[in-house]
Amino acid sequence: MSIPVATHVTIIGEAVAGAVVRGSYFYVNDIPEQNSIYRWYIDGASFIEAKSLDFQIQASLSGAKIRFSVTPMDESGDIGIETFSPEIEISDGYQNITDEEHRNSFVSQRGHCSYYVPDPKDRVFVASAQAFSLTDGKTQSVHIRGRADHAGDPPQEIRQYLKNNPATRMFSTERDFGALVPVLGSTKRLLLWGTNMANIPPQLDLNNIKYVYSNRTAVAFIYDNPAPGKNTIGAFGNAANGGVVPDDIQRNLLFDPPKAIYATETAFAVLTYRGTVYAWGQAAGGGVISLNAQNYLRTMKVERIISTAGAFCAIGPQVINDPEIKHVVTWGDAANGGEISAQDLTYILDQDGVEQVVANRNAFCAVTKLRRRAISWGAASYGGTMTEAARRLAAGGNILLCQGSAWAFTMFNNSGLSESWGASGYGGLSGHECSDDENDAGKVFEKSVEKNRIEALFKDMRINDWYQQQRSPTRHRAECDPSATPGANLGEIVTPNGIINLYSNDSSFFMVAKESDGRTKDLFSWGQTLGGGAIPPATRQVLMASQITDVRCTNGAYGVISTQGFVGGVVSVFGGGNAYLDAGEVPEALQEYLRGDVSGLYALKFMPPYYPTGSRSPSAFAARRTNGTYVVWGGGANVTDELYDPAG
Repeated sequence: MSIPVATHVTIIGEAVAGAVVRGSYFYVNDIPEQNSIYRWYIDGASFIEAKSLDFQIQASLSGAKIRFSVTPMDESGDIGIETFSPEIEISDGYQNITDEEHRNSFVSQRGHCSYYVPDPKDRVFVASAQAFSLTDGKTQSVHIRGRADHAGDPPQEIRQYLKNNPATRMFSTERDFGALVPVLGSTKRLLLWGTNMANIPPQLDLNNIKYVYSNRTAVAFIYDNPAPGKNTIGAFGNAANGGVVPDDIQRNLLFDPPKAIYATETAFAVLTYRGTVYAWGQAAGGGVISLNAQNYLRTMKVERIISTAGAFCAIGPQVINDPEIKHVVTWGDAANGGEISAQDLTYILDQDGVEQVVANRNAFCAVTKLRRRAISWGAASYGGTMTEAARRLAAGGNILLCQGSAWAFTMFNNSGLSESWGASGYGGLSGHECSDDENDAGKVFEKSVEKNRIEALFKDMRINDWYQQQRSPTRHRAECDPSATPGANLGEIVTPNGIINLYSNDSSFFMVAKESDGRTKDLFSWGQTLGGGAIPPATRQVLMASQITDVRCTNGAYGVISTQGFVGGVVSVFGGGNAYLDAGEVPEALQEYLRGDVSGLYALKFMPPYYPTGSRSPSAFAARRTNGTYVVWGGGANVTDELYDPAG
């Protein structure tokens, strides 16, 4: 009688704090498998035996090393030898880009086509706007599916290459995919296909690549230990939008190596280890640094970069001045936040610089260090100019939450007082031409009655008491305590009394308040009704009786994963449905597959237009189930509603 054997044991997905990775292996034996034993090892110490192949990486594990093992067992009870995956280190960022930079930028800084709420960090599923790639644990292959004009039908040679290659890492633009594949040893090569990736010149070096980034139509990458005198970075795609790196930037990087590359819609900016920044691509997208910005940047060591769709904002201290005062320098299209006035800059510096900067599509909003005051600039009608009510709230300081939708911002102070400003969403969304009041984000928020309810929530959760205690200069603050720095995440408040999370999409905002034990305390939404601005009564009742574990968004809908009673991984959705080319309703034939055992929710989205229009961007959800199958729906006729099993 043969003994069961496990081969090709590996970990699928990006080992990043907050991700859900998956153990994978091939079972070899004539007798069917049953009750194989899974273990996860952290820094060599074994966790309790796991019943699932999925493993949730907690934030506290950042920097640790993770390993998966399987002890195969067949249905007759015979047990094989425990076999291990390679050990990999857990990181807390992405290719030297911090969670804060990614979270606060409008354009995803993680090398794939996404906006708003960051997609799951595992990168098991990576989408263009209308196609997706997924790495399957059963077959250890990358599967591509979706519209051909969005790279959903790769050349047969590439499709074949991606089989049985679990080390592949995927990247995307709106209509393209990139696959970073191992060749020999640690050497990796980038494979590219899609609308903007035709006619790759033979002289372009796509070998020995360490990091990959993307904007809407191009990819950029950093080489891994290039030989002296060789280029340190490269790019390909739409040449006008950053697909070619200028020679002068290549020369400068020979003496100051690149650390990370950031993206707007049509440009890239590279940050070096010395804190210097260079940019290329469309001038109106941030690809050209203005003379004034260049002069200012020469005095700074840049530490962080945030982006709108068409501008960059660099943050850091001046080299010869107080290192604790963080300056801001912007460049790109003025109508996208690329110019900040001297008056606004003076205001920020009088407040000891910025604490954080958050972006929507066309504008920036900064929260200052000294009083936590807020100030915005960029497209005036789309968040760049605050209303009088918003200015008064911002001047009072103590801003704890600030989030951008496509064309608006909303903010809350320590007392729960709040304002929204900008444009609420799509004209004609409700089947008629919206009035000015219906598109004014501040007026829509006022009419929603949510403002008073949120203020009452803050009082009930004693947010101000917690805030004053945390801000006390005599309090010892442990770096591992997330509540030690109020406002460190402008989309979340973590207190001993519970957690508040703030989300957004094209045309609405969604707030979730939880008790300290994870139970739902209250829910709030405002904005365009059919864009997620209103929670249907039945959905609200169910979520109020649940423990919400995750929230994701499409362009005009929200998806919520929760535990309901004894069942985990249940998906609820609301917002624009199929009639609006969105995923706010689940087709009846697929509903049963979302009633439990969903471990991740991913979105296929488009970049929203510069200003609200009556048309909708088709977008969809894909739910990853614990058995390795995926439920895909939304997008109107642009996406196939299906239960997809990559294992066939």
